[in-house]
Parts: sequence; C-alpha cells; structure tokens
Amino acid sequence: MVAVDVGGLAIHYDQRGAGQDVVLLHGIGGNTRLWRYQLEGLSDGFRVTAWDAPGYGGSDDPEGDGWTMADYAERLDGFLDELGIAEAHIIGQSWGGVLAQEYYRRNPERFRSLVLSDTYAGGEAQPAAERDSALQARLNALDALTPEEMARQRVHALLMPDAPGALVAEVESVLAEIHSPGYRMAAIALANANTLAVQPTITVPTLITAGDSDGIVPPERAREMHANIPGSRLVVIENAGHLPCVERSEAYNSTVREFLSASA
Repeated sequence: MVAVDVGGLAIHYDQRGAGQDVVLLHGIGGNTRLWRYQLEGLSDGFRVTAWDAPGYGGSDDPEGDGWTMADYAERLDGFLDELGIAEAHIIGQSWGGVLAQEYYRRNPERFRSLVLSDTYAGGEAQPAAERDSALQARLNALDALTPEEMARQRVHALLMPDAPGALVAEVESVLAEIHSPGYRMAAIALANANTLAVQPTITVPTLITAGDSDGIVPPERAREMHANIPGSRLVVIENAGHLPCVERSEAYNSTVREFLSASA
C-alpha cells in the first residue's frame, strides 16, 4: 500500500487493475481492508482504488477540530487529483456513502456513476433525538473502551447471526484498527451531515444497495434514497447485514459489475 500527500496529510490507498476508475470509500469503522473482495473481484475489468480516509488505516489523522463532510470531500478531491483520476465510478459504503453524496454536491463532473451501499442522508437528516443518541453512543464507547473492545462489541451488529467465525474475526480485526481521533472526528461529521438536498440533483447512473437484514442502516433508508434520486436502481441483497460487500461479496460484486459495465 502506498500513500500520497494531500494538503499536508499522507493518504494511504490500495490500487489494483486497469481500465475505467472505480473509487471505494469505506464506512466509519472500516479502512481499505474491508474492500478486499472488491479490490480482488472487480480489478479484472477496472482500475480499482480504495483509500484510507484521513484518520483511518495508514492515513494521517485530520489536523485541528471540527471537520465536516465538506472537509473530507475536499481531501477526496485532492486525493483524486494526486492520482490523476479525473472521472470515476464512485462507491460509498455507509459513512463513505454520505461522503460520496457530499462529494457529488461539489464535484458532479468527476462521477461516471455512483453506488450507495447501506447508507443514508446523514445524521442531520434524521430526527434530532435519533441523531444525538447515535452520536453519543459512539462517543461514549470511544471514551470507555479500547478499539479492540469496541470491535468485539460492534462486529456482531454488522453481520448476520450465522456469519462464519473466520469472517467475524476478519471484520473484527479491521474494526479494531480505528484511530480514536479519526473515528471521533468522522462520527461528529456524520451526525452533522445532511444530503437530502443533494439526492434529487444526482443525474449520473446511480445504484443503491442494501442488506435485507441491515440493523445499522435499515433498508427503508435505501428505499427513501431510491425515491429521491431520479432514475436510480435499488437492489436489496438477501441474507446480508450492514456489510454485503464482505458478507455476500459474490452477489454484491455481481450486482456492481453489471451496473458498472452498463454505465461505462
């Protein structure tokens, strides 16, 4: 894995394959490792790039306080510039899907297509009590637990109850790699995000996916986005929780590949 300098921050990434660019944006507890099935499974037909967002994986932590989704979008823009990616199919999972929408708000010309996986419009678009409760739960856990303890508590909420032990262990190991400062900044940015006004303006081909048993971002959120984004396609993946890209990677990759090929 290599890195580029973006606004004074080292941003690490994994890139494989050749062809049209596909950019992968991970969720709030993830990093590039959660995209390994897509890096392996889609790179025979595309150049696939997964970044570690600022404050995640091998990337530097954000400087200062109070980053918003707009700040992450600015770093994403600089990251794509550094890699010479002018236009891409952008795939965002959960937190990364909110970031993808925020990035579209500012740079729609850089999208060939958009894939929004198990995501929504951000905390600010939800009832205040729901948003505040979710944020406080994350911050309380961060203050009371080590990243390893958080990972052990969190992993089963992301996957189906019958997920294989090896898969549970793999996801748990990724969750345990969070940087506490980066996670805190990302959680606050998510709570204050609202992309409802962006969704009706999206004109590129858009695929929305959701696990049918996602207990973190219920499939109803995907249906709401589908109604708000003109011409979007919705696919609910069966027997999947919050991480179909990991838990049902073959079904997820097949759905995404078909969509990307049609949008190429």
